[in-house]
Amino acid sequence: MSYWVLSAVELGFLPPKSCSLDNLEPVLKYLDKRIPYLDPYIKKNLELFRLPKKTFPDAKFAISLALPYYYKPLQNEGFSLYCQGKDYHKVINTLLQEYLLKLQKHYLGYSFQAFCDTGPILDRAVALASGLGYLGKNTSIIHPQAGSFVFLATVVTDLPLENGNFIGFCAQCNACKSACPTEAIMDSFLIDTNRCLSALTQKKGFLSFDLCQKISGHIFGCDICQTVCPHNANIPSSSIITPFYLLRNPDLNRLVAMDSEYRRLLLQSAASWRGVNIIRRNALISLAFSDLPLDADMIEKMAKSDPSHLIRTYAAFCLEKRVGKDLWNIALKDAPAEALAFYKSIKNAR
Repeated sequence: MSYWVLSAVELGFLPPKSCSLDNLEPVLKYLDKRIPYLDPYIKKNLELFRLPKKTFPDAKFAISLALPYYYKPLQNEGFSLYCQGKDYHKVINTLLQEYLLKLQKHYLGYSFQAFCDTGPILDRAVALASGLGYLGKNTSIIHPQAGSFVFLATVVTDLPLENGNFIGFCAQCNACKSACPTEAIMDSFLIDTNRCLSALTQKKGFLSFDLCQKISGHIFGCDICQTVCPHNANIPSSSIITPFYLLRNPDLNRLVAMDSEYRRLLLQSAASWRGVNIIRRNALISLAFSDLPLDADMIEKMAKSDPSHLIRTYAAFCLEKRVGKDLWNIALKDAPAEALAFYKSIKNAR
């Protein structure tokens, strides 16, 4: 086993694969007809992703790394599994720094740069081109042994490496497409992010009444298309990132109040990148459409005096829907136009 493979495995990664940077352009051609539906970050940087040598003129190869994060028994009522533990960016970046030190010490004279999720190279494209996994119809990379519950990272280098074998695309079934409640998987390998529940839970600002109905029960992220995938049926638990109990079994009233314990955990989680008010908003929406216990007094105080227009608006919505109390005049005082548009969407839905 090559040192670059062995040292990655010792750190907890799955056995990595490598590919020539020249192989990324043909792999990314499948995105050409999907540009209107791409994630804004991918759309903005597609040309750089397609031709990485513009960014890395001296590099020749890329190493694709995957860190499994599946945890049994799976509980994702509210928070998607990927954000139930410590922020994977921080965990992986720490591992990557150690990995780079090992590589630089062993392969003298060669350069290495590591990225996870937000770098100038598309991790999924490298994973696909190298043969680390194949592309699921829900656009997740599916590892043959670990399934799709994996975090991806990439190392770009001028070290001569093997050119991986492209595995291809998932063609086994349409389970993910059939299970998606919003029909966001419009076609194989094509997701409309305007419908995707995971994307909607992370959307900033005011959601319409229709979108509130759709995301109800989802606080941050969505795992539906992954949990129904047959490739995830018998995958092992990961020992690298352990979920926080309170995020596996979230108390929605405490999330709305954002007490010190939840705030501390969320600031360690990948779910905090949009800010805690997005999580509070989604918790209020879920409470509004559920029959779970409701701290009506606390919600009323927020509708009247929370510093955030966003929280005041959704607290008033939750209170009216659950107990029939109308605090709209107070909650919408000096509110932005988006809040008034949300209120209008409620009235139009009646």
